[in-house]
Amino acid sequence: MSKQGFLDSLPMPKTRRLILLAIKEHGQLTADELAEMLNISAVAVRRHLETLKNANLVQYEEVPQGVGRPSFVYSLTEEAAHIFPRNYEELAHDMLDTIQEMYGKEAVAAIFKKRAQKISQIYRPFVNSPSLEGRIEQLVHLRQADGYMATWEQNDDGSFIVTELNCPIQHVAEECAQACHEDLRLFSNLLDAEVILLNHKVQGDNSCCYCIKPKT
Repeated sequence: MSKQGFLDSLPMPKTRRLILLAIKEHGQLTADELAEMLNISAVAVRRHLETLKNANLVQYEEVPQGVGRPSFVYSLTEEAAHIFPRNYEELAHDMLDTIQEMYGKEAVAAIFKKRAQKISQIYRPFVNSPSLEGRIEQLVHLRQADGYMATWEQNDDGSFIVTELNCPIQHVAEECAQACHEDLRLFSNLLDAEVILLNHKVQGDNSCCYCIKPKT
């Protein structure tokens, strides 16, 4: 794949994609340097840079140049760094496969158990309502912040439904069911309630859906 191909999917003009790619490759560039590299006018480059700055994809700093006006040097923002390819999922798969080959399935299960324990420690101080409804609302708020797109509602029979439309670790969970089992246990422990998994993204459903009832 050509370097330009990395950003073809971005919904923006090609020139802006090339500007982002050039800054990614060289670190910091002025508008004049970009204009020379892309063979377009500096005025056009500055117009594109202004749009990218408003989109929080580039930032700039003034660099003194002795006598005369300072020069503006442009670099990528942290938000822009996330639009470039990152192979985290494949890396996670490879690491889990290697761990399983070396130490067995029990070692992989232990990793997800330890992960759930850490999440529980982080969540615990914030899931402290005296009512089950309150704890569910607090937990859903935390899951929303972690990217699960979680919502909740109460049924007529007094039970609750928590729905998560997104799973940040779905592709990893597809290789290791223990990840989902630990999430189920996490919910049960934090909410001090009975939790039943109704829908499961790993099984092809559109969401992970949990039915939550007070412990009997």
